[in-house]
Amino acid sequence: MTFNWILATIAAVLILAGLSFYLGRLLWLIKQQQLKQQQVVDAKNADLTQSIVLIAKAMREEQCELSEGALRIWVLLDHLQLPNKPNAIQTYPGLFKMYDVVKDMPTHQARKERDKKEIRHLDHLREQAEIDLKAEIMADVHKLLEFFQNLK
Repeated sequence: MTFNWILATIAAVLILAGLSFYLGRLLWLIKQQQLKQQQVVDAKNADLTQSIVLIAKAMREEQCELSEGALRIWVLLDHLQLPNKPNAIQTYPGLFKMYDVVKDMPTHQARKERDKKEIRHLDHLREQAEIDLKAEIMADVHKLLEFFQNLK
């Protein structure tokens, strides 16, 4: 009976050791996967940040139309994954207002397929919004550049 008890104890210890090793390996693999995912997110954020800063600088230097810059920046901000990312609508209201004006306007081929009168009307709305919102947008561009400068 004592011999069976010793064998059972040894078997239990071996099973526990094997399961512990297996669990440890799974936890290590999960940690490695999380690290790889974070590296992918960090690389994507770096690319997005670089693009946002480049567009914002072009807007500041008036090398990019405010409507185009607002549209592009807004989409990029939406894809940015930062833990301390501010609420973009509250933080950059001018950019949001401009984005809201142009987000549904046709571009590329869809624009070519529209009636010229309609395109002139949409262009007028966009241009008027750029004039009306210029001060707000430029203030937002400054805040945006400052935010990304402080991230470094």
